[in-house]
This record gives sequence, structure tokens and C-alpha cells, in this order.
Amino acid sequence: MLRTTLLASAAAAAALTAPTFAAAQTAGDVAVDEIVVTGSRIRRDTFSTPQPLSVVSAEAIRQSGNVAIGDVLLEQPNINPATNQQNSSGTLFLAGQTRADIRGIGPTRTLVLMDNRRLPFSDASSPGVDLNTIPSLMVERIETIAGGASAVYGSEAISGVVNFIMKKEQDGLEVDIQGGIAQEGDGEEFRFGFNWGGKFLDDRLNVLIGGEYANQDKIMQKDRDELYPGIRRDSRLTPQTIIPNSRSNTSPYATFQLTGGALGTARAVTLDVRNPTQVVRLSAACSTPTVQPDCQDEALFYSTIYNTLQAKSNRGILRTYVDYALTENIKIFGDVTYVKGSGYGIFQPAFSSAAGGGTMPVVLRGDNAFLNNPNDPTATALRAEWLAAGKTFTQGSTAQVGKFWQEFGGRDVKTEREQIKLLAGFEGDFEVLGRGVNWEVYGQYSELDGKTTSYGVPNVSRVQQATDAVMLNGQIVCRDANARAAGCVPWNLINGASREAVLWTSGIAVTDQRIEQSIAGASLSFDLFELPAGPVGFAAGLEAREEKSAFFQDPISASGALFFNAIGTREGQFDVVEGFAEVRVPLLKDVFLADELSVELAGRRSNYSTIGLGNQWRAVLNWAPIKDIRFRASEATAIRAPNIVELYSPQGRNFTTTAVDPCDRAAYAGASAAQRAARNVTCAAAIPGWNPATFESNFGPGRSSLALLQGGNPDLNEERAHTYQYGVVLQPRFIPNLQISVDFFKYNIRGQVGTIPINTLLQALCYDDASTPYDQNQYCAQIIRDPTGTAGSGRVGGVVEIIQTNQNVASVKVEGYDYSVAYGFRTEDLFQRDYGDIALRLDATWMYQFQLQGLPGQAYTQLANTINNATPEWKANFSARWTYNDLSLTWSTLYFGSMIANNAFQPNQLDPYMTGDYFRHDLRGSYRVNDQITVRAGIINLFDEYPPEISDNSIFTGTGTGSSQYDNRGRFFFIGANMNF
Repeated sequence: MLRTTLLASAAAAAALTAPTFAAAQTAGDVAVDEIVVTGSRIRRDTFSTPQPLSVVSAEAIRQSGNVAIGDVLLEQPNINPATNQQNSSGTLFLAGQTRADIRGIGPTRTLVLMDNRRLPFSDASSPGVDLNTIPSLMVERIETIAGGASAVYGSEAISGVVNFIMKKEQDGLEVDIQGGIAQEGDGEEFRFGFNWGGKFLDDRLNVLIGGEYANQDKIMQKDRDELYPGIRRDSRLTPQTIIPNSRSNTSPYATFQLTGGALGTARAVTLDVRNPTQVVRLSAACSTPTVQPDCQDEALFYSTIYNTLQAKSNRGILRTYVDYALTENIKIFGDVTYVKGSGYGIFQPAFSSAAGGGTMPVVLRGDNAFLNNPNDPTATALRAEWLAAGKTFTQGSTAQVGKFWQEFGGRDVKTEREQIKLLAGFEGDFEVLGRGVNWEVYGQYSELDGKTTSYGVPNVSRVQQATDAVMLNGQIVCRDANARAAGCVPWNLINGASREAVLWTSGIAVTDQRIEQSIAGASLSFDLFELPAGPVGFAAGLEAREEKSAFFQDPISASGALFFNAIGTREGQFDVVEGFAEVRVPLLKDVFLADELSVELAGRRSNYSTIGLGNQWRAVLNWAPIKDIRFRASEATAIRAPNIVELYSPQGRNFTTTAVDPCDRAAYAGASAAQRAARNVTCAAAIPGWNPATFESNFGPGRSSLALLQGGNPDLNEERAHTYQYGVVLQPRFIPNLQISVDFFKYNIRGQVGTIPINTLLQALCYDDASTPYDQNQYCAQIIRDPTGTAGSGRVGGVVEIIQTNQNVASVKVEGYDYSVAYGFRTEDLFQRDYGDIALRLDATWMYQFQLQGLPGQAYTQLANTINNATPEWKANFSARWTYNDLSLTWSTLYFGSMIANNAFQPNQLDPYMTGDYFRHDLRGSYRVNDQITVRAGIINLFDEYPPEISDNSIFTGTGTGSSQYDNRGRFFFIGANMNF
């Protein structure tokens, strides 16, 4: 029992157990029951799983101190950053969600199961399973397989499977409560849950009822001295160094761009943020339409004051599980889960840029009635600056307005979701020809209704009409006669708007969504016959599934009239019928050089209403020459059918901050000789009067976001993958309780659904390719330039938008190794005195290759070890746990290796080019007061480590790729208690 106890202790210490050997038991320990484990439908003991299996126990979930169960998974080295509390606030529809992403290949390629059954998607705008819909206190364990499992479970399992095994029995009442708070006094978290159950009617009826409520509060960037006001790159230099964040000429009051032009010729004034009645002429660095990196005029402010580090969310979950033994061999079961949750996205107010262009450009005209008010001292001061800039008080003399329209409040989004999942079925066993057969038949129905309400999204044309105020018949009115007839109220840009003006221009955007999933399945498993090495196991089954999804946007928002993404209606459905089979053949056992040798084969055939037929298979070899060592190898194919959003989304506008314009002077300065030669041709053809030494684009680091036109494609085909895994497990008997595993993994994915990577499109496919004339390059045609600076970009040669629609275009190659070491011992065995038990564990992933091919035939781009792909080359988790009687203390360290800050640049363009190594240390403890009560407490991020300073604010604020990877809230304390009655 010592071995089992110590290994379980090591597992809890790390908040996970890595490959299944960590939970393995030798024949001399305890009896091992056969169960169905993730990765196979054949019943077996956990030691003989066909692929590496990671396990998180119920105890580990509680002791982690995490309210969101997805954050527990994120500490596994094979799980990469995805949506969570740190970055969902910056999304329009996913606020409050947490998702899993194995290997960083994408949450849509990680299949999430509950008790080996598929879970429904949690959002119609971005399909994926929200892990927060799972009651964490009712989870018995979480099993994760990183590797192709589509042959066993179906589409979406390309990168692997996360399987939540739920509790089904409870004796009495269990109550659990936990609270936490950041050292800065914010980011409060709270969770309360209960489980109650028992057996009745002579133990034939089993009932389990449970639920939980959880709440997480927001954290703002301005409340962290380490992160506010933020940082940026100095784009004037090569290499670009990191400097303090520049102030913004997009003011909460107004900045007036009197004249454009380059540094030294541009002229701008602002209403002082310290006293908006004062008009201040800005310095040269702050007067250019896009401020210079060293702009620090105190009359301006830092726009990062609006940014969040952590979202606000709450959820309530109720689950009931019941089973009843109809006979000794047949049981009926039912499982009902109800979830209601809310998430809150927090955004900057709507804005207009001093450079012009964008979603809502606004100008102040020379004949504006408020500007020409002789009794307003602020207007008088502004008129003096107006004249000094050579402007006239006529309609045609204008100044672009840089302004955050805070009169409308923040563009905050409230997302509400309500979901119910109903499961009912029969399971049992019988004998045929002396062989036991286990069978199951079930039906599952799920539906989700969601609503988002987006506040502070003004009507764009009404704002433009209201701010264009003139004097008419002695009254200040809106210039546009049609607007006046519609009730337009003039907006005073100089002294602030009236309540009536705000009400006339304000808007609210609403979306509704509904998701339905219906599944019917039947399966059986049994031993076909006996071989000298053991029984030949077999499993087979059928499954039918229908998916429906609908997303509706209110008509005004869908028309593009509001300061909001015009998305429109997404609606579609598909169905699939699948058959699967699996066989395990033991070839040798207990013979020379073959303590065990077995092979396994699995296959699945699917018929989709969208893509037609699809086949998937897997082959596995397990060989243990002696008890101390085991080799395992698997090869599999997998498919992923395109989801409803990828197929049927209408084209709509989105935005990105990660794109870099190759024609920009900073990007050109750091380009290779071959790139410069190509850009001399292509950029000159694209941009009138292009000068590589002076051209500054309208997008890029520290600048406005870039508009994208994105949408679905009903002619998509399936993604296809070929995966390989080879590993070895060492359990040397001469070092008791030591276990080591090393596993190689490889993924080859073809026809990946998505858009062409933005920087691949800009660089390799367009401006770095002069072999095709610019006006004949189909990829350059997707980049819409503004030749006059009047089409929306705000400058000559700027980019108005880039067209990106879904295609089966990409290929991905991923390779690396997983390592795990676990060792436990009793101090009494070493010191002849009992000082407690020690459990040590190290799990690490070395992913040295993550290559993306944007289009067939193109060169692969290496994205491994890049922060903008969120794929560190090295990621590790170490833990040490000491247990003495009823007290337990655990130290854990999470490690991310140094990554490239932005692979769109060459090493000589950025300083520093690497992020540097990152360590986060946690300390957790628990104490069992008595048989009924256990208390726990801990400090997460003990040394108050913040994200590395790498390029801009996106990692701090949760808007950049991989922003959920680093802890941005700082030191966090939690305390909890578990009580059983």
C-alpha cells in the first residue's frame, strides 16, 4: 500500500498525474478492477492504457485553489493557453468561459467528454466547450489523452481528449466552500458547493444531487503598479527597444488634429485631461496623427486605464444523477445538468482616431457653432490655435477629432447563458457462451440559450451628424436637415454633450443564440476468446448525432450602424451517423523478453450530411520485455468535420492587433536583403509615393487595430490528421516508488480550416513575393489599400481592411516529447524516525516543432517557441509534497521557457527578442481537523511574478494570443473547507 499511497500523494501535489504509470499498481499491492478508461472502450486496468494518460483527481481539484476547473488543466504541460478568465473579457461573446487546448492546436480540435460522452458546444459564435459548465465538486477525476483519439470518439479529437469522469455515488452530505483574493485587494473569488446522496430500496436506487455557485470579480490594469501604464516598442529604432507606454491622443475629452504630416510639421491641441476647460498645444512627439513612441504630454492620458486583467463572471450549476437496478444485470440511469451563468466583457469606450479613418471618424469643422461661441473661453482659446494653424472658420476647414466617447460609458458586454443537458439510458451485462458482455444504450439531449447585451455602442452616423453643429436662425442645430427632422440634438465637442445629445446618439447591441445537440448511442464490449496471453477484448457501437446552431443579431447592429461588429445571422445544422469497433489482442505474457506484448486496433466510419464519408483508424503496440520497462507505440488517423460557424457564418468585420505592415519603415528597416528587394517593387506598386524611410502604416505595434472581413464557407472539407506516439515507461524494482516516462509525439494536419495567417498573407504571399506582378497577385488583392487616405485608413497607402474567409488551406506539423518523473518515500525508511512522507513529481513538455504552412506549396513557418502562437518550446510543472499525519504542505513550480516575442520580426529588429524564462511558485496546504472537516489554504504566485515585458500591453490585458499563459493578477490567497456529514 505504501507505493499506492505515495504515488497518489505525488499526483495531488502536482494537481495532476501525468501518464497513467503514475497511478499504476503492481500485482503485489492491491486488487485492480477493470474499468473503461479514456482512450479506449475496452475494459481493462489503468496500467494497460493504450496511450499516455494524465489524471487530475477530485482532491487535486479542490486543493488547487482554482475556482475555474480549466485553470487546473492549464498547469499540465501538454495543455496550452486558451480562453479563460484572463482573456475572455476582451471578447464579444465568450466572457466567463474557460476552454481546453491540447498542444496549442486549437480548442476546436480538443474533444471534451463527460463520462465518455460528447458535451455540447457552449457558444454559437465560437464553437467550443466551456469547462465552467461542469460542476467541479462533482468531478471524480479528469483524464486527458494528448494524441489522435478520433477513431474511438469521433471528430474534434485530433489533438486529444479531455474526459470528465463524474461522481455517481454519495453517502450523506458534503459541503465545500472556498474564497480567495489578490494581494491588491481585488479579483475576489468565491465558490460554494454541495453533494448529497444515498442508496434506497435495498440499495437498488442510487441518488446523487449536487450543485455549486461560483463568482469571480474583475481586475483592472490600472490597479497594478507593475503593469500600468504599460510598455511599448520604440518603433523609431532598430532594434526596437522597450520603453514606457506612450500617452494617447485619443482623449476622453477631445484632441483636435489641426494639421497632419510628419514629426515637426504636424500640429494638434487637446482639452487637458487634468482640466478640460484648458486648451493645450501638444508637443511635437504628441502632435503627429499617430503619436510618437516618446509622447508623454501630461495633458494626455494612458488609454490602458480602461483595460482589464481578469473578467467578471458568475455561474450556478445543478446536477442530479439517478440509477436504478431493474434486475441484477440491468440498470437504468439518468443524468440532468442545469447551468446558468453570466460573463462580463469590459472594453474601452467607443473611439475616434486623430488620424481619421476607422469605424467612427469625426471632424470639427471651422463653422461649428460651438467653436465660434464668443462667450466660451475654451472655444476662444481653441479658435486662436485654429487660426495659428492656418485654418479658416469655414465648413471645408476641418480637424480630425481624437476622442474616447466616455459619455456613453464603456462598451461593456453582458453575456448570459442557460444550458440544460438530459441523459437517460440502460446498461448491463449478460453472458453468451460463457463470455461476459457489457452493454449500454443511451440518449442525450442538450440545449443552450444565450444572450449578449453590448452597452455604450453609439450610432455612428448619428454621432457624426450631432457633432456637425451649425447656427441656424439664431439656434444651434445639426447641419443635416434629415437628421434634424429625426430629432438630432447638437453635440458640443468643446464643453461636453448634453444628456439629450447622448441619448439621441446612443445605442445597444443585442445578440441571441441557441444550440441544440441530440445524440443516441449503443455500445457493447466483451472478450472474444482466450489466447495463452489472455483474452482478446472487443468493443463496438453505433452513434447518431445532430447539431443545430443559430446566432441572431439585432437589425440595427447587423446593418453596421452601431460602433459594433456587424455579424448578422449564423444558422445551420448537420447530422452524422457513425459506427466504431476496437480490438485488443494479447500476443505474449510472462515469457522471456515479453512480460507482456499486445496490439490494439480501432476504426470508425462516419457519414456526415456536410462532408460525406470519413474513415479513421488507430493501431497500438504495447511491449514490456520485463516488469521494469514498458514500450508503447501508436499511430492514428483523425478527421475534424467543419463546424456550423465555419460553414455558415456570414461575412462580417473583425479586428486584429497582431498584424505588421511589411511596407512600414520599421518593418522594412529590419527586413532581409531579399525581402527589401521584393518590397521595393511590391510596396511601390501598392502605395502612391511610397518611401521606405518615411512611410508609417496605420496599423502595427502601438497603433490602431486592423479591420478584417471574415466569414464562413459551406464548401469546406474535413481536416485530416496523422498522429504518432512512441514512448517508454520505467518502473525499476531496485528503486521502489520511482517511475519515469518519456513519450515522443508527432502530428501532421492537412486541410486545416481557417484563414491565411495575417502576417503570412502580408509578407510571404504578397509583399515579399515579386515574382508575380502586384496587380495580378490574388493574395495582394485581399489587402485593401487606401490610395488617397480618404477611404477609411486615415493616411495615404494605409490598409482599410484585409479579406479573410474560411478555407481548407493550412497544414500543421507538431513534434516534441513529454517527460514525467515521480518518486515518493517515507522519511522513516531513511532516518529511522517518522517525519512524514515525501512525494516528488516533475512533468515537462519539449515541443521543439510547431510549423504552419499557410497555403499548400508554401514554405512552413516555425511557430514553436513564439509567444504570438502561445507555444513555448519548454513547459514544466514540478511539485513536492510533505504529508505528516493530518497535515499536508505542497510546493509547486510552473515553468515556461523563454520564447520569441514576435516572429513577424527578425532578431535584429527587437531588443529584447526573447521573453526570458518565467517561473511561478505556489504554496498550498491542508489539514484534516477530524473525519468530517478538512481545511485548506494557499498562496498562488508566491513571489508575485508578473508577465514578461515583451512588446506591448496585450499579454498584460488579455487581448493577445497566449495572454492566458502568464499570471497577470499577482500574488493570490485562498482558503477553503470541506465538510462531510
